[in-house]
Amino acid sequence: MAQPAKPGRKTRGRPARSPAQIADMRAGIADCAMRLFLTEGYAAISMRRLAREAGCTPMTLYQYYDSKFDILSALWAEVLGEVFDALADVAAAEADPRARLVAVGEGYVRYWLTHRERYFLVFMSGGVSQAEVTGFVSGSDTLTRFDLLGDVLGTALGDDVEAEALTLKTQMLACLLNGIAHNLITIGGVPWAAPEALVRQGIAGLLEA
Repeated sequence: MAQPAKPGRKTRGRPARSPAQIADMRAGIADCAMRLFLTEGYAAISMRRLAREAGCTPMTLYQYYDSKFDILSALWAEVLGEVFDALADVAAAEADPRARLVAVGEGYVRYWLTHRERYFLVFMSGGVSQAEVTGFVSGSDTLTRFDLLGDVLGTALGDDVEAEALTLKTQMLACLLNGIAHNLITIGGVPWAAPEALVRQGIAGLLEA
């Protein structure tokens, strides 16, 4: 049986890191991963390569993240948090319910068009399994940020809309906005209408249907 350390005797190993030091190390690893994933793709980067670029050993890397997907999911949460923080500000600045809905829809699409590499990171990373995506969606608070879409849509539709209809229309709104962003980003050579026109037309259909 191991004997307890004697008073005043130095123990082996490094001192425990403070919560701030742990957060800084995680942030540094995430920043490095973001750069590599955006430039070379998630599937192309190994944990050994990431550790080397982050200036640590693979063993150290696993002390801060359980897996490569654990890092990717943290980046997804970071990006989506940035998106919806910005959209919350957009919603708060617009008093008219319908104008607020349009502004949020346009802001959502505009974000991805402005940050196309982040769109690929969040929605089109290769080497990610469906089980991993399902785990992220079901186990992350990030998904609740999409409630903003239902909130602004519900206000624009008015108090008469039934809960079931609002749920369906909110899902249609999410599909509409992601579909517009996806087509404009991935299908070049098509004379698409302006993003704002597409968003406004789609939202008009949701409000009238």
